[in-house]
Amino acid sequence: MTSNETIAREDVQPSTMLGADLSPAVAAIEAAYRKIAKRYPGTPDATIVVKRDSKAWGHTTVGKVWSSAKLVEDEDNATHYEIMISGENLRRGPEFVLATLLHEAAHARNLHAGILDTDVNGRHNLQFKARAEEHGLTVTSVGWHGWTGTELSDEGKASHAAILKALSAGLAKAAAVSVRPVVAGVAIKGTAPAVEGGEESTPVEPRKRGNRNLIKAECGCGKSIRASRGVLEDCTPTCKLCGEVFAEAA
Repeated sequence: MTSNETIAREDVQPSTMLGADLSPAVAAIEAAYRKIAKRYPGTPDATIVVKRDSKAWGHTTVGKVWSSAKLVEDEDNATHYEIMISGENLRRGPEFVLATLLHEAAHARNLHAGILDTDVNGRHNLQFKARAEEHGLTVTSVGWHGWTGTELSDEGKASHAAILKALSAGLAKAAAVSVRPVVAGVAIKGTAPAVEGGEESTPVEPRKRGNRNLIKAECGCGKSIRASRGVLEDCTPTCKLCGEVFAEAA
């Protein structure tokens, strides 16, 4: 069972392209959480996990499930909660990721203090709202989910400016953008369009390939080849053994 920030605002569209290597983003989120824990006393240790989840921007386990760097079965030996940030959330950009991280840190602080801030259905109550606002979040009620709508306030953006900058850098390193190097205004073949005197961050489209549906053709002695229709009609390949032109097989 988890406390989570559900995806309830459909008007928020993904904006950041990510590649297969998310390690720079994960490292930035881990560093951000450590800074949050240092700033807000009572924030417990947590292991950061990033995975795909179309139903929640993030969640926090209600119990400690990690010990140092490994998942443990015996909760008595666990030392860390788990905080998940969804891959879908990363694509929204650093401000949204930080808002979710602060949201989940509020849950973690409450759990550590023995404060119940959600009901059995995950509905967020006023205890959560009060804690989240301490973190620089604006909290709104979202239907039956309760006080789960969170975003950075203006004060929060200013207060967490250094964390935002670090998250921006981590997400940028994980972005799936192919940058075409330019040497003396000449672009290297096979990458994105060049920009004179600089670089252009443009995703590279796959190279277009020719028609691979080759036609089987045979000669008089039964030898066969495969070639495009244009080659068969324009070049008329001929067998050196029987002297006949290769013709499309029946």
